[in-house]
Amino acid sequence: MLLNFTRRNKLDYEPCDLRYKYVPSAFRYDLLKLFYEKLEEAESSLLREYALYRNLSVSINKDHVALYGEDDIYEGYSSDFLIELVRSAEWHEVLSIIEEATNTNFVSLKQVNKLLQYHNIGYVIVKDKNDGALKVEVKYDAVISELADTAIATEKFPVISALIEAARAALADPKHIDIETSVSNSMKALEGYLKEWLSQKGISSTTLGDAVKEIKNKKLADTNITESLHQFYIYRNRTPNVGHGSASPSDVTENEALLVNEMAASFINYFHRKNDS
Repeated sequence: MLLNFTRRNKLDYEPCDLRYKYVPSAFRYDLLKLFYEKLEEAESSLLREYALYRNLSVSINKDHVALYGEDDIYEGYSSDFLIELVRSAEWHEVLSIIEEATNTNFVSLKQVNKLLQYHNIGYVIVKDKNDGALKVEVKYDAVISELADTAIATEKFPVISALIEAARAALADPKHIDIETSVSNSMKALEGYLKEWLSQKGISSTTLGDAVKEIKNKKLADTNITESLHQFYIYRNRTPNVGHGSASPSDVTENEALLVNEMAASFINYFHRKNDS
């Protein structure tokens, strides 16, 4: 069902930035198609479908039609019950449905992640390192990982570490994604780290701009990297509520925020490694 003419030719593909706190109808119907493909593989598919409908309803605290015994199910159950459950669920309830369906091996992690990616939904299923359970997380893995390394690089500087942690928190909580705060905190962390990095070399700087100039003038890093850092500084100054306060809202998107955070973290990690080399 997922490989029909429309899908094979990507005629239903909607190019857009990653979407958060939102699950489009097209994804919901694709998820239902996965369910029905799995159900068709087994005998007594209607009984299994009712069991799936009941379990998914309970998993998101929804009332369900209670039926007792095979005769009752064959007589009283309709596939419309399952379709309506998935179709009408809130965005976060759909993500909880995904967790339930993958953890019970009804659908595979790979199948669902492929659908999340196709529909540009900003979440991904990962295996928890502690208990092995499959959980839906905000799709910031690369940035969160890079910022985790940065936390190690800044562990001697509690204020900078706190900014890094705040940048991570602003991205990682699906209820409170705050793009401007996350980017601003990463920029502040980079500024603080470079000022401290230069101070250890006996060089004084009071702003990120001063730090960039000193690194550039004294050739303390590769020319191309220094130029990239300079352009990063320019971007920071031109973006409302990132470098400076502004009455105008920032137009930074989720994808741009990911890039900015990763670059800030990468610069900190780069200069930290230079210290050790």
